[in-house]
Amino acid sequence: MAHTQTKNMKNFKLYFEHYLDILEEAKANTHLTHLEELVLTKGKGGYDQAKGFLTNLLSHLQGKSKRKIGTTVKWDGAPAIFAGKHPDNGKFFVGTKSIFNRDPKINYNEQDIEVNHGHAPGLADKLKKALKHLPKLGIKNIMQGDFMFDSSSVKKENIDGEVHYTFQPNTIKYAVEADSDLGKQIANSVFGIIFHTEYDGLDSPASFGAKVNRLNKVPGVWFDDAFFKDDTGIVNLTDDEVKQVKDLIKTADSIKVDYKDLPSDLLNPYINTEIREGKFLNDPEESYRNFIEWYTTRIKKEVDKRKSVRGKQKLEETLKQKTAQFESQKDDIVNLFKVSSLLSQAKQIFINKYNNAVYNTKHFIDEGEGVLRVTAPEGYVAVDRDGNAVKLVNRLDFSSANFQKDKPGS
Repeated sequence: MAHTQTKNMKNFKLYFEHYLDILEEAKANTHLTHLEELVLTKGKGGYDQAKGFLTNLLSHLQGKSKRKIGTTVKWDGAPAIFAGKHPDNGKFFVGTKSIFNRDPKINYNEQDIEVNHGHAPGLADKLKKALKHLPKLGIKNIMQGDFMFDSSSVKKENIDGEVHYTFQPNTIKYAVEADSDLGKQIANSVFGIIFHTEYDGLDSPASFGAKVNRLNKVPGVWFDDAFFKDDTGIVNLTDDEVKQVKDLIKTADSIKVDYKDLPSDLLNPYINTEIREGKFLNDPEESYRNFIEWYTTRIKKEVDKRKSVRGKQKLEETLKQKTAQFESQKDDIVNLFKVSSLLSQAKQIFINKYNNAVYNTKHFIDEGEGVLRVTAPEGYVAVDRDGNAVKLVNRLDFSSANFQKDKPGS
């Protein structure tokens, strides 16, 4: 199995040029949007935002950035764990994103975990371990991280003739050489987590990034942040890569789209069906036709479920009206698909560059029956000075695999 790796790193991170020395506020980090989705969900404003990310990243990797923008590694951990002191009572708690529910699920003890999450034994077990180990770190506010491993999930495997410690919290299987510094840390740890976001309180916006240097180092508990640093050298775009990004943006700028009343709430779910099939707007005209077919099938399934004639007729009339509306918007929908595709192509240039950075974990998709397919990290999160953040993920690789695979440890 061919792969290129480097052994001389000290930390379980990717590294990158003078990265992000500021943390800005944003909404609770329970869901992030793919960069190319912004144009689908936010229209013209979303396009401007996506273009802004690309142009700022372009300047940053050319060393010309006047505004700070940075990228964190998007680790493929699960579940997301929130931990810290409750601002109202000072008591330490752990939880999932359900801590932000209207009726929040806050866990101060194991009994709370059983009540709130006992229906999911795997999740409850991880939260109990978090409750046992994370208070030792001295967390002062609220931190969000991704569970990576515990002592029961780390395995020893022989990969390419070398012994590795492996763990698979979600879709990607991580492998670390057993005799490396990181391998020894993992072997001596019973709980591992990557922190990436902080909050001052439950009602406070998120600060993307996490300053783990303030936390206590505790035997048996492995933690880290997701920051790039410049330990492995500077990551720069070539002149050809710069030209490619600029040309893609220029082409996207030239495409006219009337964003008013476009069916954004339907276009995004449709595109996910393409990704499941290993496609992404390869032919916008064909994608439009497939979108109409997808929507028609979706409504007809609902028609079949209705028992009353009146209910069936109402849905059939809705289908007729909507398809007529879509046909009148065909040019704009096709052009929207073109713009989203161009943004995705520009994004991929940055992903490829980051993937070429040096890291000392190996990443695989476990295809079963002992077959491991080499893959890149899950992706990255770009954060601008205004606190906006978007996902940079190769959706035809990682997202497709994520859709098709059951998530372990749920």
